[in-house]
Amino acid sequence: MKARMKLTGSWQLVASMLAGAALGWWMFHYRGAALFAGIGLATVLAFRAFSHFSHRFAAALALAGAALALHASATLGWGGTDVPDGSRFKASPVGLSHVLTPDRPESRTVDCGWYRASGYPAPCEIGDPGAFARLRAVYPLLLVAALLSLGGAAFAMSRAQRARMMVPALAGAGGLAAFAGLALFAASVRPALAAIAELPVGVGGTLGTMELALALLLSLTVATHGAPSAAPAGAPAGVPASRHGTAPARLS
Repeated sequence: MKARMKLTGSWQLVASMLAGAALGWWMFHYRGAALFAGIGLATVLAFRAFSHFSHRFAAALALAGAALALHASATLGWGGTDVPDGSRFKASPVGLSHVLTPDRPESRTVDCGWYRASGYPAPCEIGDPGAFARLRAVYPLLLVAALLSLGGAAFAMSRAQRARMMVPALAGAGGLAAFAGLALFAASVRPALAAIAELPVGVGGTLGTMELALALLLSLTVATHGAPSAAPAGAPAGVPASRHGTAPARLS
């Protein structure tokens, strides 16, 4: 039994480190792989440290953090490209910003968005309508991911075991929705917008994608550690309460 628990724990650590390394490589290559592999390891170790006191609280805290990171990343830049005239485009899940003088501390920008009127429709001129429709689906996917994470956090603190059993599934579903949003953005942002359709657009390496990566690692950690138990404080997660002196008295 102990050997099995050690094997499971090792698998969770390796999975989180590999996921972090893959996300880091995608954003920053070698340095990013090492950095986010370490973040993945730290995420699991911190989760287990909190789980020693309360698995339910650890899961709720991790998923609440994932929801906040997703909400913050949804309106930040995820990619960009330099223009031959010296200006720069920055794209996010909700709009496109044309930075006219990026080499200055304060630069005038021309912004547009596809969810609210900005007054500058030109930068958001549609290129491929199909790609634009997929790009517009990114932000709703992030909102769904954040809501799933919040739901998982609420269920983690529930007294009902049936609700707590749903936490890993909600965490996994939230992570998958967020990853789907990232994949859609990377595949559709360039052809969707006429202003950058002919430019080499790079995705990743921004604050927005770093927050998204953190949310994915937090969701993965909760999803791979099982349903939060109702063990008392100080009891290892997954160990029945009866082994810690809280079993009901037997009838004589």
